[in-house]
Amino acid sequence: MFNKIKNLIFAVSFLFCNCAYANETDRNEPIFLESDSAKWDEESQKSTYRGNVVVTQGTMLLTGDLLIVTSENNEINHMIVTGEKSTYRQKTRTGKIVNGEAKIIEYYMNQSKIIFLKKAILTQSNNVVKSNKIIYKTDSENIIAGDNKGDSRVKMTLEPKKNE
Repeated sequence: MFNKIKNLIFAVSFLFCNCAYANETDRNEPIFLESDSAKWDEESQKSTYRGNVVVTQGTMLLTGDLLIVTSENNEINHMIVTGEKSTYRQKTRTGKIVNGEAKIIEYYMNQSKIIFLKKAILTQSNNVVKSNKIIYKTDSENIIAGDNKGDSRVKMTLEPKKNE
């Protein structure tokens, strides 16, 4: 079982890694948040955004129904987007587009990590990974899908490289 998981991780990493990293300049861009309503709690440094949530930072786009943002020292370090279909989209350094969707998307900005939970799908070009849990590292484009218990099946579609 461990070898299957190790082989799957290698295949997914190879699939998405053409060594194209998420657009590093996005980190230096301002974060824009839009929603139907917003609430900020100064003491806990948490803000809650409800209804038609849209978050952008450079080429990165997050959407959903509810967004909870956690800050530390007035700097955003964690966002959780939920909804019937929450989405993520970002252009890599080489111009490829990575799309993700799930019912819950947890974005750990200071760790360059996004966790897609419940009906998760991650795509790049025609390559697709589906599972109930997908962890995506935005700095390296490494992907871990499924879980160690085998409770979450992983489905992949790998597009063959086309000869030009």
